[in-house]
Amino acid sequence: MAIADSNTRVLITISKDAKKKLDKIAAAEKRTLSNLCAKILADYLDTRKDGE
Repeated sequence: MAIADSNTRVLITISKDAKKKLDKIAAAEKRTLSNLCAKILADYLDTRKDGE
């Protein structure tokens, strides 16, 4: 699947337990795991005082 020019792909390593929990949350929110992780990161960046 192609990604938009405004996006980039990254690879992370997480524990199997974290993935299992994130998979459950993603399914409950009808999202993909990747989309959920992107949302979590975007929300985190939005809460940063300096915005960066």
